[in-house]
Amino acid sequence: MNAQLYIKGVKGKGRGVFSTVPIAKNALIETCPLIVLPGDEYALVSSTRMVDYTFFFDREKEELAIVLGFGSLYNHSLSPNASHEVDLEKKVMHFRATRDIKAGEEICISYAGDAGDDTLKWFTDRDLKYQA
Repeated sequence: MNAQLYIKGVKGKGRGVFSTVPIAKNALIETCPLIVLPGDEYALVSSTRMVDYTFFFDREKEELAIVLGFGSLYNHSLSPNASHEVDLEKKVMHFRATRDIKAGEEICISYAGDAGDDTLKWFTDRDLKYQA
């Protein structure tokens, strides 16, 4: 975990991830280990609040992943300043800056995932109010 990262409350969002130092575009922010949950546990996990902190590891197999480090706490933005990418083989998720990020600025990703995915669906599936 990056020692410069910290968690702070964000009005309307809960907790968010921030950095005490500036982060340059394309810099690796954090690499987080994943705990992969087997597909036969999908229905159970989906019926709990825990699903709000998971990512799909393999959609076809309905495998979810819990992202350790700060990974499950990055908030969504329609204009994110970071991206996330899963390394299936190593079972880790990499977070990188997509532009320069100022010290104290919230680090956000897009929950839409792949191009063409419906961002609002992530929120409506969880009965959550969407905030841009």
